[in-house]
Amino acid sequence: MADIEKGIKKLGELVGEQSARGAYDYMKKFDEGFANLVFGTTFGDVWARPGLPTKLRSLATVAGLVVLGRGPELKAHIQGALHVGWTPEEIKEVIIHMSQYGGIPTTIEAIRIFEEVTKKK
Repeated sequence: MADIEKGIKKLGELVGEQSARGAYDYMKKFDEGFANLVFGTTFGDVWARPGLPTKLRSLATVAGLVVLGRGPELKAHIQGALHVGWTPEEIKEVIIHMSQYGGIPTTIEAIRIFEEVTKKK
């Protein structure tokens, strides 16, 4: 059985412990089984595998979401990538690189999200 607490801890590395626990509680209100699947399997099993560090998994996830055009998740994962130490310049280069694999419309959407996340306040 997947380890939900391990998944929350792993997501906590990406977004902070409090945000990770809040995300789990939010999903759990929708459906506990689905929350357990996401946090136990996605973060507790896959993200916690020893083959890649969290920082690199984060960048790979950003790249995949750019190509898939998954805006809301991309926003969250750009924030996470910044949290684990990727610079805005590095993320920008990933977006540009992935434009050749996902197309211009998905890239323009990724640029909008990147600008929203990284704008100076």
